[in-house]
Amino acid sequence: MKKELLTIEFRYNDKPKNPDFSGYTTKTITIGIFDTLDEAIKAGNEAVKELAKSFEVRQDDKFQLIYLDGYPNRLVSNCCYSGQKATFYAKIKTLDFCDLPSTVSDILEANERYKSYKLSEDK
Repeated sequence: MKKELLTIEFRYNDKPKNPDFSGYTTKTITIGIFDTLDEAIKAGNEAVKELAKSFEVRQDDKFQLIYLDGYPNRLVSNCCYSGQKATFYAKIKTLDFCDLPSTVSDILEANERYKSYKLSEDK
């Protein structure tokens, strides 16, 4: 089973909690887990609209189902703008829920296929 995870990672400066800490910190929040990429894109673009109230975001900085080379745009960020109060990375990542024993079995079978492939290539 596959789901789509929408998160936003913030990178910003804060008062150091101890003298050895630079003050640079990150905070990642989960917006939601969605059944389809379309649902995640819709929620992600709503989140980007909310972020645009506090950060510089270009109008074309948005999640898209079909983007460059026909692949989805799964990352929206303001990292290229200087002078930001904080940098954010809004991301959509596919979560693949699998049964552990069958996954281990698939990996071991793949390893055997690879060994056979390498042996036939060496001949």
